[in-house]
Amino acid sequence: MIIFNTSKQTMSHKFNDRFSKIGIYGVQGVFIILFLLLTPVYYLNKWDFKRHKKRKPFYTSKLVRLQERYPVLYELAMYVQNFPIPHNVYKVLPPLRGDVLQVGCGTGLLNKYLRKQKDIRFLNMDPNLNALKLGKKWGRFDSYIHAFIDKPTSLPQHCCDMILFARSFHHIRHHKKAFIESCRLLRDGGSIIIADPVILKSLAGSVTDGGYMANSSIDGVIWRFTKETLITHIERCIPPELKIESVTETRQVHVTNYNLFVPQTDIVVVLRKREAV
Repeated sequence: MIIFNTSKQTMSHKFNDRFSKIGIYGVQGVFIILFLLLTPVYYLNKWDFKRHKKRKPFYTSKLVRLQERYPVLYELAMYVQNFPIPHNVYKVLPPLRGDVLQVGCGTGLLNKYLRKQKDIRFLNMDPNLNALKLGKKWGRFDSYIHAFIDKPTSLPQHCCDMILFARSFHHIRHHKKAFIESCRLLRDGGSIIIADPVILKSLAGSVTDGGYMANSSIDGVIWRFTKETLITHIERCIPPELKIESVTETRQVHVTNYNLFVPQTDIVVVLRKREAV
């Protein structure tokens, strides 16, 4: 019986591996099709971006500005980047509970995904007022906070059990300041969850120790990390009250991770605030 079960498990693993490979090839095929279709838009935007960036290093591209002004375009972009099952990107998150400050909530895609969970009370924060208004209009949240986490906010001290950066950490300009404000808002024993895509090791030659900041024509000003440089960067930025509790990696099958130019993987870092002595 043991031999039979082991053989059955091996066959099952082989089937799953083949199924996964088919999915990866399918996603890469979709990436090629999407790239070909969107090539005119991509290169026109890039041409305009390069032209203005010479005079203004932090120039925001027309494509990024359009997404900021019309958040529906942002949702479309998220669907394309996370094809074929967009909400799967949230499956890597650990269980959420209590008062959760969602930093970079956008239009509330995570709120929509977790709408049936009644034990989560979201505080929704984003610097884009247009996205917040649309999320409220669509009934994804009742209230929001229009603010930057790397600046002092109007939120009261110790108001959160968890602070979540769901695919938003690379957009934060000043991480040291963000962690200081997060620490102020977090209750003792509370946790900070950072879920972000990072570049694979094969491209680490261009990523310096601790990552670097770049201005992208399709994402705006962002940080770029590998898994190792993200951890190094976080360790440098966190105050003494915070410590890294766990780091997990899950490379999901979607367009962003398996694109042909800059392959990525998904990292989840959990930090814990020390209990007061």
